[in-house]
Amino acid sequence: MLWIGLFIVGVFGVLAGVIPLILNGARAGSIVTLAFGLALLVSGTVGVVARPDLVALRLPRIVLGGGDEPAPTPVAVVKTTDSLPAPDEPAKAEPAAPAASSDAPKDESQMAPAKLPEPVTVTTTKVVGVEPEPMANQSAQLPDAGNAEISAAPAAPAAPAQPNDAEALAALVPQQPRDEAAFTKVVTAARQEYEGANFDDRAALQSGRAAAICGAVKGPAVQNWVGRIKEIDKDAGGRTIVTVSLPDGTLVKTWNNAMSDIEDKTLIVAGTPLATAFAKLAQGDAIRFSGTFFNDEPDCFRSSRLSLDQSMTEPSFLFRFNDVEKL
Repeated sequence: MLWIGLFIVGVFGVLAGVIPLILNGARAGSIVTLAFGLALLVSGTVGVVARPDLVALRLPRIVLGGGDEPAPTPVAVVKTTDSLPAPDEPAKAEPAAPAASSDAPKDESQMAPAKLPEPVTVTTTKVVGVEPEPMANQSAQLPDAGNAEISAAPAAPAAPAQPNDAEALAALVPQQPRDEAAFTKVVTAARQEYEGANFDDRAALQSGRAAAICGAVKGPAVQNWVGRIKEIDKDAGGRTIVTVSLPDGTLVKTWNNAMSDIEDKTLIVAGTPLATAFAKLAQGDAIRFSGTFFNDEPDCFRSSRLSLDQSMTEPSFLFRFNDVEKL
């Protein structure tokens, strides 16, 4: 630590001498400071590298207080032959070891077992006819396991299973009006034919389906069709967005944004009687509704699907609702 300290002081001394020399020129004080700093710097560097042993700088060790003196090393006593008894002399008996003091502490394993007290004889008198026998009539108190009737707690009635979407839609088939039944039949048959056709033949199936739809539904306006609400929501302006599933799974729906609906006016404006009627409905409700499709090519009515594959396998048509009621 001494050499490191000298090295650090030397660095500061060199800096204290060099900086004034640079700023003020050669002066006696700056030169002396620089020389002194160099000397300390060199001394510290040599000390750190060489690590000389400075005996003069060692401090005498001060012993505070007196410690216990070490116990003297026991000297082994060696018996010589002069101390041994002669053959004719009887051997001297070793002095007996002093008996252990009775006051010395003993643990439980060294203590003699205590003597138990003598048993005390107790005379008892039995009164006949007062105390019952311990096991008397015990069999009468225990129920016969073989004849006991086990009464099980009545099981809670199971909740009726809720029909899935397909079952709920199938239940609406008998309630379809004639034009809706013809429409769903055409769409279902076209979907099945499209899924089984070759890729090159599929494009021609769309025009055939369009002709069949226009033949089944004489005009874009329909009355009293049935379906289930698949989605119901509102846009930022409070207008109602509706998607209805027909019994075969075909969707009839409004636009989902005001920008796309500028010309078609399918979104249900808030505050109207129709909006009030839809506000009482929820997703999954079966409804009867009326409204208008939009005549368009190539599907007879305007499809909301962008691709041929989606239009044929997942049919969805734009629709403007004008009446609705819950079934």
